[in-house]
Amino acid sequence: MEPILEEIIISSGEAKTKIVPARGGIVTSFTVQDKEILYLDRETFIDINKNVRGGIPLLFPNAGPLKSGIFNLPQHGFARRMPWNVVGQKTNSLTLRLLANAATREMYPFDFDLTLHVEVQRNRLTQIMTVKNMGTKPMPTAYGTHPYFAIPQADKSRLITNITGFYPDAINWWDDFDQSFINPGMLKVKMPGQTIVIESDPDIFRFARIWHQPGKNFICFEPWTRDNFALDDPEQSLWIKPDESVNLSTAMAVEPAK
Repeated sequence: MEPILEEIIISSGEAKTKIVPARGGIVTSFTVQDKEILYLDRETFIDINKNVRGGIPLLFPNAGPLKSGIFNLPQHGFARRMPWNVVGQKTNSLTLRLLANAATREMYPFDFDLTLHVEVQRNRLTQIMTVKNMGTKPMPTAYGTHPYFAIPQADKSRLITNITGFYPDAINWWDDFDQSFINPGMLKVKMPGQTIVIESDPDIFRFARIWHQPGKNFICFEPWTRDNFALDDPEQSLWIKPDESVNLSTAMAVEPAK
C-alpha cells in the first residue's frame, strides 16, 4: 500500500502543478495543455526512505556533495527529505514553510526560516525560495533546484541549448553525464515538440548543472547558486547576514517548438 502523501494542485489556464509538502515540498508534476513536462520515478516517490528521482527537489542548504567534514550534511542537503508546512494557498499558488529544528542544527548549526512560494501563470512555473537567517552569525548556503525534465533517451542527442560548451550531439548518452556549466541566466532548451526556458539570476545562480542517467527518460538542468563542495570553502559559499532575507527565484516556461 502506498503511503498517503497529500498532493496539492494549483492551476492557471492550461497549466497545472502538483506539490507534495510532506515530501520535501517537491513539485511532482507540471503540465501545460495536458502535456507533462517533468519526469517522476513513482517508486522512489512512494518509498519515504529513498530520495525522489523526479519532479523538482529543493537543495538546501547545499547543492551537491561535501567532503571537508565542516558540516555533517548529506548530498543535496536535508530540505528535500523533510515535511514542509502549508502557510498560504490560492488557486494558482502555494506557500510553504520550513524552520530550523534540533535535527537540522545537528547537521547545519544555523537558525533559518525558509519560505517557498510556488506559482503558475499560463505556461510558466515560478518558485521563490526566501531564506532568512534567524541567528546571530552569518549563515552560508549553496541552494539549488533539481528539475527533472521528461525526454526519451533516444532524443537526448537532439537537444539544442544556449549553454556554452555543452554539445549534446557529441555526447555518448549511454554513459553517465554530470557536469556544471556557467548559467546563462535565461537557459533555453529546445527538444522535440517544445522549448523550455529556465530563468534565474546568473549573478546569484552561477551554475547550471546537467545530469542524466543512461536509459532513463529524463535530463536535469539544475540552477545552482554555487557548485559542488561550496560549503567546504567559505569563499565559495553564499553568505546571509543575521536577520537578513534573500529571495532565490527560479522559473520555467514552456513554449511550442519553432
